[in-house]
Amino acid sequence: MSYIDITVPLRHGMAHYPGDPAIIITDVADMREGDSANAQNYSFGSHTGTHFDPPFHQVMSGAKADTLPADILIGKAKVFEFMSGKDIDLNDVQPLDIEADDIVLFKTGNSAHMFEDEFFEDFAGVLPDAAQFLVDKKIRAVGIDYLSIEKFGTKVNKTHHRLLGAGIPIIEGLNLQNAPQGTYKMTAMFMLIENSDGAPVRAILEPIE
Repeated sequence: MSYIDITVPLRHGMAHYPGDPAIIITDVADMREGDSANAQNYSFGSHTGTHFDPPFHQVMSGAKADTLPADILIGKAKVFEFMSGKDIDLNDVQPLDIEADDIVLFKTGNSAHMFEDEFFEDFAGVLPDAAQFLVDKKIRAVGIDYLSIEKFGTKVNKTHHRLLGAGIPIIEGLNLQNAPQGTYKMTAMFMLIENSDGAPVRAILEPIE
């Protein structure tokens, strides 16, 4: 069965959101050096690479990652392309075929920047009016192809608050370069960490005929 992996591999020194911990991967045992096994130490924040935000990320009363259903990020996903580099607003999303319980994925020019080591400030985000439209549609989850769905430099995170306040998880840091606009089944699982405000995700898309 064909599928598209939309996960960005974690790697030492990759870009991280300003203020978040750097990604550090080091060897602690190496068979080339005479050790009996290979082993590594991983150090990174909860919003690193391809990851998701549960409501608790920005809503104190919201659900933490480990309290959400294991299949919360599994379901019908629709990829919509917006390649202009501009933020996505209400006028952009109103004409889209979005139904209740859809997982909505925004493909922008951001994806290529997910493989850079320097943080890219001028990424396309989703504006609050578009976020409210998604809330009103009662979608299952939303995703975008950079480290935040929120326009960089925003002082009040209205997009996050509207989505997470409605219990809609956000997947960030996707790689959608090889995913044409269309409808898919998405299967994504997050690392199960107690009381967590976010976690790495492995996500794949399978085209729906």
